[in-house]
Amino acid sequence: MTEVDGYQPVSRIGEIVMNAFVDAHEFSRVPEVITGADLVGDDRLGTDGPEPYEHRPYFHEWASVREGMICLSRRKKMAVFRNYQAAETAAPVIACAACLKKDEESQFFFAGVARSKSVRSPDDGQGPSEDEYFTLAIGGMVTVLNTSNEAISPGDTVEWTFLVNNEKPNKRAKTGPRRVGIKISSVSSPRVIGRALSFAKPGEPLDLLIKQ
Repeated sequence: MTEVDGYQPVSRIGEIVMNAFVDAHEFSRVPEVITGADLVGDDRLGTDGPEPYEHRPYFHEWASVREGMICLSRRKKMAVFRNYQAAETAAPVIACAACLKKDEESQFFFAGVARSKSVRSPDDGQGPSEDEYFTLAIGGMVTVLNTSNEAISPGDTVEWTFLVNNEKPNKRAKTGPRRVGIKISSVSSPRVIGRALSFAKPGEPLDLLIKQ
């Protein structure tokens, strides 16, 4: 029941599903390292100075997707994928926020919640040995992990975020690259993904009705 393990959706009734694949072009945009000041976009909050906060993960870590992860797409990507056959039947998305900065949130939009997994293995030079395609839930009820630092109650609107709070980022547990998180949304947030249907403390799963 964690980001790494994944979990089953709360219900299959009324869900809307689409195919997706991880956009490998986005990995080439990821910088090698960022500091805490780079992440929050404010030198006053990044007190570690030049000390690295986050390094770019390996591709197989970055591109792996498990059930319940929030997936995003970059705005205005059609110029890149106009002649790419895979994008005709599936959406190019990312599920990893490693080395993405807080001020880059406006460049992405909510694509859906992962419904099936696509776990990559380290590249052995022989080509991929697993299916890179997976499915996204873009409507209906889903189960996600409360990655915020506060409890979420039924009826709360929820938004996605690269950084749960705007304060100095804490050193995260080394359980894998940073993922797209969720938190209770502000009144006029453009990043709302849905409404909570159950109560969840930080680190617990909750049921979510995706916004249509």
